[in-house]
Amino acid sequence: MTDFNVEDNVPPRRSRARQRETMTNAVATVLGCMAMVVMIATVVRVVMVKLWDSTRVNPDYVQSVYEGNLERRWSGNVSSYSDLPLGEPSESSGAVSLPPTHKTAYSGSSSTASSNAIDLTSASPGLAATTRTRQSGVEDIESKRSMIETAVRGFFEAATIQEKLRYVRDPGRVGALMTDYYGVHPLEHHVWKGLGWVLAVKEPGYRLGYAQAIFDDSEPVSLIIEETPNGTITVDWESSVRYGELDWAEFIRTRPGSPTLLRVIASKPTLSPLEETPPGTEVLEIKHPDEDTSIFAYFDPRDPKLQPLVEQLQNGHWKDVPLTLRLCYPGPASGAVSGVRIADIEGKGWLILQGTRS
Repeated sequence: MTDFNVEDNVPPRRSRARQRETMTNAVATVLGCMAMVVMIATVVRVVMVKLWDSTRVNPDYVQSVYEGNLERRWSGNVSSYSDLPLGEPSESSGAVSLPPTHKTAYSGSSSTASSNAIDLTSASPGLAATTRTRQSGVEDIESKRSMIETAVRGFFEAATIQEKLRYVRDPGRVGALMTDYYGVHPLEHHVWKGLGWVLAVKEPGYRLGYAQAIFDDSEPVSLIIEETPNGTITVDWESSVRYGELDWAEFIRTRPGSPTLLRVIASKPTLSPLEETPPGTEVLEIKHPDEDTSIFAYFDPRDPKLQPLVEQLQNGHWKDVPLTLRLCYPGPASGAVSGVRIADIEGKGWLILQGTRS
């Protein structure tokens, strides 16, 4: 009888153990590779979504580029410019919705907005009544990109006031203002790159739009445009430079007693800083969009001519609301009253709709 040796089975057992170990390692490697592929695919998808979203005109993007250090002002660069929460663009029309709680450079009195356009409400004394009832925004604005780009590019590349006037809205009235403004401010020049997004602005009686200019040597700039009855495109120069009858520092220094037009940003202060104001008045903290110095202003909310001011403040939730105001310092007869008096309001936000004004 042959003796059975236990040690004879040892090598096969070790071989099977090594095979199981090899199989386990292979499975682990495959699973690890699959997990890596899933992780990479997830990262790629997130990146692609971000890139896709960045190409769309959305509220957060438009708001961010008008603040901080995109600092897109109406013309050049907007440091203290208030947020511009535009709605998503319509795929077919290129127009956008403006929520009732907007705080924009339009900042109109109407809280009702179309589902596919920025909505302003007013009447134009310069247009026939039939035109006012029919026209509202630049129609089919995407089809007019080439014409819009020609006008906007010409506006920014103009080397003289007379040349720039060819592209300006209401040149008969604005020409004198431009001469005054550029007497103390340089004509800025940037290297043109192209036209960005364009949006229709719904305002009965006006063919208004909103366009973004892109440059090689500076941040993008956005501005209001208008299509004239003969089909040409013009740029609203006043809102583009936030024109005022005095520079902000000069207004504070000289303390004029007569109402002076200025474009400002207004908010309701947490605490009223004025020790004495006329009974029943509201107090605002205001500043120029290009300046850090703020002052306090008061007004009577019961004054009928200031109702558009109240409505714009309400629509903007009394926070960083762009306004075009006539301001003056109270005279000696005001006694202990301090601060600046708001004598009147013009237009909507920084946009004056009327072709003429008092």
